[in-house]
Amino acid sequence: MTTAQGERPGGWSGEQLDAAMQSLVERGAVEVPPYPAVAMAIERLVAGGDFGLDSLARLVSSDQALAADVLRCANTAAFSRGAPVTSVTQAVARIGAAELSRIALASALGARALARGALAPLRRRAWHDALAAGVLARELARPRHLPGDVAFTCGLLHDFGRVLAIECLERIGRGTRSPPRMPARFWTAVVEQHHLRLGAILAERWGLPEIIAESMARHHDEATEQARHPRMLEVVIICDRMVRLLDEQAAVRAEDVGTIRALSPDDTDALIRGVEVVPGLVAAFEKELPGGEETFLEPPRPPHVGAAHGSLRVQVGRVSYAVTGFAPHQLVLSGDQPLPEGTLLEVALDEPGAVPFHARVTLCWEEGGRHGILLMPFALGGPALLRWQGLGPVAEG
Repeated sequence: MTTAQGERPGGWSGEQLDAAMQSLVERGAVEVPPYPAVAMAIERLVAGGDFGLDSLARLVSSDQALAADVLRCANTAAFSRGAPVTSVTQAVARIGAAELSRIALASALGARALARGALAPLRRRAWHDALAAGVLARELARPRHLPGDVAFTCGLLHDFGRVLAIECLERIGRGTRSPPRMPARFWTAVVEQHHLRLGAILAERWGLPEIIAESMARHHDEATEQARHPRMLEVVIICDRMVRLLDEQAAVRAEDVGTIRALSPDDTDALIRGVEVVPGLVAAFEKELPGGEETFLEPPRPPHVGAAHGSLRVQVGRVSYAVTGFAPHQLVLSGDQPLPEGTLLEVALDEPGAVPFHARVTLCWEEGGRHGILLMPFALGGPALLRWQGLGPVAEG
């Protein structure tokens, strides 16, 4: 039975959605995307061994969206070494052939996950988590002497069933006369109930290697002794839990990592390094979507927050917002322009020498002709974390 209980006028019960999802699965009607063609072409070229940077760059350049993603990724902290790269050939050389096919897969899946839809903020959040898990798995694989490219793919795909589940819910909702509006937690509970099965469908239709399919099917297991690939599965389980921490806290420290599982100092150091590069890489795949889409999400309620001190402002892109308050691990803004919920953005305090940081748009609501915005800093570290801790007493918690 699903954890999404209850019913509202004009809405659905969790049991009704469970039945509708089950029907899609039994009829073989789950819409699974084809394996990305460019990613497959890059994988085959690299596997053949007879290739050069120019041939790889030509393949990447054949897909405009992929070329843009590759350039942005090459200039993030995950890959950056020295001066920024400005050409696809330079970006391919910096990323490397083994990693390039994984970036191509991520780019193609991201285009689907970030498409418009009535539950787009939930899909975007699931996609951010998938990318973060991929980066963390790659880092954790190193001290454990596991292949980093395979670990990245296992992390990236381990929870992609969530994206498919959300797409199914959007499809079910479109088939009703009065699409329901329910709280995000309601939809998320239904997704939680069905994402493992939908992930298994994706693994089967794509013919994924057993090591990846096992990560998709068993990443909620407590024990790995009976697994066919226990070492890789444990990496994915750890990174899945790390992603949950990133969702709940503005910053993750070494002592937080220790609450997940008994880890070696090398493991902990690897995960902290991963946390440092996650925000930039996730933001490199971010896409801005036009508004106006019908939503199945219940309108947000403004949060209860503590008052801000002084007249602090932040810059988001070229737009300035006033800081009006703090919530635990969150920052409340007010401004003339809305920000899309779920988007990961670069933010900077409007003060001399401010260090930019990344934050998610958790909520956006109208208030007196302006827009209230709730931001949650994402994987804060270094000077940005120190400045955040000094903003207010609640922010420190």
